[in-house]
Amino acid sequence: MYGRKYQWIIVGMYQERWWEVRDHNSSCTPWELSQAMEGHISTDVLPLSSSENISVSGLTAAEYAGQYDKRREREYSRFHGYAYDGIWAIALAIQSVAQKLKAKGRHLKEFQYRDPFWGQLFRDAFNETSFTGVTGPVNFIKNERRSQILLKQFQNGSEVKIGEYDPVFDDLDFSKGVPIIWAGGGPPADRTHRKITKKRISITVYSILVTFAIFGIIISSVFLIVNIKYRNQRYIKMSSPYLNNIIVVGCMLTYTSVILLGMDSGLSSEANFPYVCTARAWVLMSGFTLAFGSMFSKTWRVHAIFTNIKLNKKIIKDYKLFMVVGVLVMIDVIILTTWQIIDPFYRRTSLGAPLEFSLVQRAQFLELSFSDKGKYISSIHNNRSDQQLHS
Repeated sequence: MYGRKYQWIIVGMYQERWWEVRDHNSSCTPWELSQAMEGHISTDVLPLSSSENISVSGLTAAEYAGQYDKRREREYSRFHGYAYDGIWAIALAIQSVAQKLKAKGRHLKEFQYRDPFWGQLFRDAFNETSFTGVTGPVNFIKNERRSQILLKQFQNGSEVKIGEYDPVFDDLDFSKGVPIIWAGGGPPADRTHRKITKKRISITVYSILVTFAIFGIIISSVFLIVNIKYRNQRYIKMSSPYLNNIIVVGCMLTYTSVILLGMDSGLSSEANFPYVCTARAWVLMSGFTLAFGSMFSKTWRVHAIFTNIKLNKKIIKDYKLFMVVGVLVMIDVIILTTWQIIDPFYRRTSLGAPLEFSLVQRAQFLELSFSDKGKYISSIHNNRSDQQLHS
């Protein structure tokens, strides 16, 4: 479990180069550990402050470190700076207690270990103590000191400083160290990010379809004008021009439904989207009924004439064909009106399946015209318009 997909953050308060010490309880060799540890980040106490502020002793952290190195000989402790600041904290707390006792006419010689009065007095003195030490700002919150934290990273076989964290001011500073090296070129994701994107109808595809639909409407209009103007011509008159007009109008409505079926809330609005869905059903079904109903009635008349066994002269007037079309249209009106009253359309959105597997999970945002009882769904999905009619 290491590499670009993982980032280990561990406590770094171990001995120097601890990974090179062979542990008989582990089957990993030092080389294997160093490979797995490459890039990990560890936290440790900051031995000395990196600032140049003068401490309460009158020395900067660097000046104190120089004096400490001259006098320590072979002895060394990583906590020497905290011991030094601790002595100063004790001294300042005792000084504060002495001043408070003097104001009350008492003295430190009266100190008793098990007396709650003295315990509370020293706790208050430590909580009020605040100064600049060689390890940074020194103060106590709820009887505890929050010291600065050193951030290290294992780079090329050794630990290097990458930054500091100040818990008192909640300040994370990466300018006081070398840049972080990420195995994958950037920090690994700690979770899968979900990004919801709205999938709209492709404007290019929609424009092409609308262009063809408008072209069909224009051609139908030309045919309608020609049919009306030359309705008394022999061949046009024999083909029932009024039924031809109804067929052309039905075709124009069907072409119009293509435009409506491609519209979503991005082209209209979310408030008007249910009305667009209603118009789709009415326009498409009306156009289909007018066009194919008229063609069906004309075909039925031809069938009735040529299948007349008695060979009698049989005349079927146009008004009978209009009655057939009218009955079909009336059935559509009754069905659509009942549907609209009992179970009207409404807009509903839902999430589709993820588009791809990656650290950022992208899901499709579907916009639906939904009718509960009729279960008529007009959906916009993956840059196309799908319609499904379920019984």
